[in-house]
Amino acid sequence: MLLVSVCSPRSPLCGAILSHGLFPVGGTVLKNPAVLVSLLFLAVVALAARIYFVHQGILYGGTQVSRVDGIVASFGIGVVAAIVARTAPSSGESLVDRAGLLTAIAGSVLLLISAVNLFVPADKVGLSKPSCTGSRTLKANYIGITAGEFGNNSRSGPARHYPANGRFSADCSIGFSEYCIGDPILDSSGSSDQQQWFTSRWLRVAKQPTGWKSSFAKYLSGETSEPQFISDAYVIPESNYEDLPLAPPANCPSSYRAPSRAKLKEFDSARQALTATADHAVNIGFAVWLPPGQGFREPGSYLPIYDPSLPAAQNPGAVPSQRGNTKSVTWTYSKSLLPRLSTQRPGGSAAKASVVVMAIPCIADNLPADVSTAAVATFDIASGENPVRQSKNSAGYDMQTLARAACQANI
Repeated sequence: MLLVSVCSPRSPLCGAILSHGLFPVGGTVLKNPAVLVSLLFLAVVALAARIYFVHQGILYGGTQVSRVDGIVASFGIGVVAAIVARTAPSSGESLVDRAGLLTAIAGSVLLLISAVNLFVPADKVGLSKPSCTGSRTLKANYIGITAGEFGNNSRSGPARHYPANGRFSADCSIGFSEYCIGDPILDSSGSSDQQQWFTSRWLRVAKQPTGWKSSFAKYLSGETSEPQFISDAYVIPESNYEDLPLAPPANCPSSYRAPSRAKLKEFDSARQALTATADHAVNIGFAVWLPPGQGFREPGSYLPIYDPSLPAAQNPGAVPSQRGNTKSVTWTYSKSLLPRLSTQRPGGSAAKASVVVMAIPCIADNLPADVSTAAVATFDIASGENPVRQSKNSAGYDMQTLARAACQANI
């Protein structure tokens, strides 16, 4: 029908084709009900497969999806052409009639493909950057943007000694399924002269599990079954950090371990410092919560123990390699907390004022370890020369919020 619409019988080639009945002018073949049913069945199957495979993350990549859209469009053209052939007059059609039919067919197919891409797009809606070639963003737990100047290498394991097994372009989105604790890498985007952070989180590129989905993803999208890891230090978050789960032990090497529970030591009045220890921690963060009823002007606040006037060694963040599993921070409570107390509070300036202090290992900047690894203590900061640790902890704070404050990058 498409050839007939644009082919004139005056042309020797077209005249021969038309005279032999290969593409009858009246659309005799397309008028056959069996042809219409077959085309309709194939169109529905192709459309359903396209929607399912894209939604499940089996078919991804702009080029791959557009090719399948072309197949769906071809079947759609056939269906529309067959319907038009059964309702249009078999003879006496003018060039204007044929042009109208072509326009109707093209418009219908474009509408179908546009609707499919609107409701089942190839990429997750709302991304600031398109997907990297060879990766997907649908059905992924976490999405990040490649931050390497010339792109990001992936490795077969969560450390630099594993061989590189892929490369993703710069400034595009990748979907990840889980993470492993691995080789600590300096996170330059979250570090400064006042604070230094390492990330031991290696992100695993999202792939289909072994089985038929993996096989289809391989042939449709070029997906490889080999694990691919990228250090979180070279990925800019595009979704919530905490949506990405820690991989089960079977998926990660045993040479790297998650941090153990922290221990908070007594306040060092000579150095005006808080000290915490945690095995396998590459960073330790500190934060404070201001309980209601203590006379603070902003009761219920969660604050990092951080002083921008101090060097990185005295602020929360990286654990110094020469000190093993120990991190100390200077607690300038006298200028960061005491001025927050109301001068009109009951008991006056010498009255007791308790705060809750948390020390917790941080997997990376802005990413605390599980809250079960946190150490918490309550200190009275106002009734004596130095903070005094209390035997009973204050209650009413949110552990997760306090942990986030402890590990936040203050830049």
